[in-house]
Amino acid sequence: MSSLYLLRHGQASFGADDYDRLSPLGLRQALSTGVALAERDLCFDQVMVGPRRRHLDTATAVSAAMPGMAAGVTMEALDEFAEGNALLRSARLRVGKVAWSQAPAARARLYGEEIRRWAAGAEDIADCMPVEPFAKRAMAWLQELIEQPGKGRRVLAVTSAGTIATLVAEVLGLPHSRLAELLLVIDNVALSELVFQPGRVSLRSFNTTHHLPAELASRI
Repeated sequence: MSSLYLLRHGQASFGADDYDRLSPLGLRQALSTGVALAERDLCFDQVMVGPRRRHLDTATAVSAAMPGMAAGVTMEALDEFAEGNALLRSARLRVGKVAWSQAPAARARLYGEEIRRWAAGAEDIADCMPVEPFAKRAMAWLQELIEQPGKGRRVLAVTSAGTIATLVAEVLGLPHSRLAELLLVIDNVALSELVFQPGRVSLRSFNTTHHLPAELASRI
């Protein structure tokens, strides 16, 4: 059996003008993850990285602690379905200026509501790929990976929570309406592992952060 390790990026700059940038905490998370993986002597035969800057910067920080790690290959199929700021804009339009709040807790709640709407099939979120084509793209990438020759491979994919939740849901046979339940609990730099061979793929672990010191934990 081969293994696919799905690594969510470090904390991005939620609520800032440029969401697609690791926060100082996000960079520390990525560096700490690399150190922990190196201590486990976990080597990867392939490294695939989503196209966003937060994906690349996370992969770069992880590889800094893992000399000899394979160079990352950018994969568009590992992109997220929408940026955080797009979801916040959609939420603000939906609730109106009067009900909109700048309080972090209130914005996080509305952000979660937009993710649930997306998973339920909403297509009115600007700059957002609908759930059906998003899931098809992610699964096409996974199927191509599974069909590649070789046994006992270890593959690292640095991506976002939406992609990880979608792949896990598809492997478990869950409907898209359940995606939000998975997506909203995935922590920054959490690892999920799929084991596979041609014609078969299973979930081995989901959303593990044992490699991360408690003080570096975050979700948004």
